[in-house]
Amino acid sequence: MKRLHVNQDRCTGCESCVLTCSFEHGERFGLHLARIRVSRNEELADFRPKVCIQCEGRFCVAACPVGALSVDEKTGAIRVSEDLCTGCRQCEPACPFGGVHFSEGIQTPFICDLCGGDPECVKVCQLPQAITFVEPS
Repeated sequence: MKRLHVNQDRCTGCESCVLTCSFEHGERFGLHLARIRVSRNEELADFRPKVCIQCEGRFCVAACPVGALSVDEKTGAIRVSEDLCTGCRQCEPACPFGGVHFSEGIQTPFICDLCGGDPECVKVCQLPQAITFVEPS
């Protein structure tokens, strides 16, 4: 099953992926609505995309005490059940890749859902290819 692959050395910090993600999921542009974030160190021109890479460990799923996180059998992406989620945030520190985060005023975690198997962030990152959608090696 395909997964997101992040090549941090290629990220230019443009945040096109973040804006595209926010529009895809929130129908408006806003950095706080995206499932992907870019940590920035302007002085060093160091930009690091942080997104769920659908890891083998599924640490966030294991950390959820109420079973609000599951794996989509079709895409392999993590699914969040808004009905079950209590907002305890145990999934956030469980992710060693920084792929889970919460946005102010929203109880459920922001975790990449791969846009149903066709990630929009990958489409806008074609020139630097900091984010690609590939079969695991």
